[in-house]
Amino acid sequence: MPWSFDLIATRAIDMARHLNATIINEGDINTRRVKSVTFCARSIPHMLEHFRAGSLLVTSADRPDVLVAACLAAMNGVEIGALLLTGGYEMDARISKLCERAFATGLPVFMVNTNTWQTSLSLQSFNLEVPVDDHERIEKVQEYVANYINADWIDSLTATSERSRRLSPPAFRYQLTELARKAGKRIVLPEGDEPRTVKAAAICAERGIATCVLLGNPAEINRVAASQGVELGAGIEIVDPEVVRESYVGRLVELRKNKGMTETVAREQLEDK
Repeated sequence: MPWSFDLIATRAIDMARHLNATIINEGDINTRRVKSVTFCARSIPHMLEHFRAGSLLVTSADRPDVLVAACLAAMNGVEIGALLLTGGYEMDARISKLCERAFATGLPVFMVNTNTWQTSLSLQSFNLEVPVDDHERIEKVQEYVANYINADWIDSLTATSERSRRLSPPAFRYQLTELARKAGKRIVLPEGDEPRTVKAAAICAERGIATCVLLGNPAEINRVAASQGVELGAGIEIVDPEVVRESYVGRLVELRKNKGMTETVAREQLEDK
């Protein structure tokens, strides 16, 4: 079974609990995933590449420049894993006020009294085991492992059993997923530049459930994907409505000619959809 880095991506709340940190802004602390840890000791221009989705940014609480830069990234759609402030310094009320809109995006911020060096030692002892209340990660591990277990072998274990088979909820979801894979359908997703839509399409394509077609501006969709740390690979198509809309006018007029459809009305309706 190949190694998967995503399976050890822990929640920001698990990090906060491990460090016994004081939560300054809860945000999406229960759902944000930490995929990397960056200690912000350099100047801002030399750290910008690390201000990415899933990154835990560790900085001294007396570095307001790092805090403001992280908030700017958050306001530009980058889902930073969390911001960890060390040293136990009180956050300036003016800085806190300045960052309110960034905090509203869901950026988790928590603070510890230890210095950055002591905090780094504490992070090294973090347990990567899956917490019992992290249901999303548990399901992801189960699905990943299931993909590498021979289904025919599993079926053979109960082939001679006379008892009726009852599917558990995870088994039922797995069965639906397998049926979707075999069907090989295409799913057209409007509002393709929405972060949730992009994430869902990436998961769907990664699992081979269906081919996803995202409707929207390709540049904007790719920007959103990059800010969310999502890779749009095979199994995902991007269609720009502005480019293909005209090719559907004639077909729409033909299908609804009995209802008085004209080219002008068809264009107006297609612009709305």
